[in-house]
Amino acid sequence: MRIRTTRDGRIHAEFEDVEREMLAQLTSELIDLLTQTDAGPDAAADPTLPRDPALERILPDAYRDDEEAAAEFRRFTEDDLLALKTGNALTLARAAQASGPISLGEAEVLPWLRAITDLRLALATRLGIETDDDEGSDAPDLAPAKAAYWWLGELQERLIQALLRAK
Repeated sequence: MRIRTTRDGRIHAEFEDVEREMLAQLTSELIDLLTQTDAGPDAAADPTLPRDPALERILPDAYRDDEEAAAEFRRFTEDDLLALKTGNALTLARAAQASGPISLGEAEVLPWLRAITDLRLALATRLGIETDDDEGSDAPDLAPAKAAYWWLGELQERLIQALLRAK
């Protein structure tokens, strides 16, 4: 991965093929998570429906101590929030499928950063990462997810640094 800021304030990102494939796969999985049938307002109306723990982390309750208020808030906001998060993931997925360097302005980088945050939250849930100090599971079958989690963190950091340089 190579991230740089141009003189005109744009951010250019270049990825190896394997990195593009990983971004495409991860964003596809995120979109699947965000659009699964138990993620919509019916789930808020019926708290007995199971929800993926990763989805719970991406869409936490607004009122942790009041289930009724949390369900009501979710009923009115979740569809729009899911649409926004899905749109961010689609923006990243489209870029991952393109060939060649990617040129981004500030407004185009922000959906990337939001989607990367959601990806990292989902992966952190799968890996058992709760805080910045957690290393997550060392299970061999989770090694690819752990590598993706750390790589996404590096991508996010480089994009933020490039964004700050562009200002």
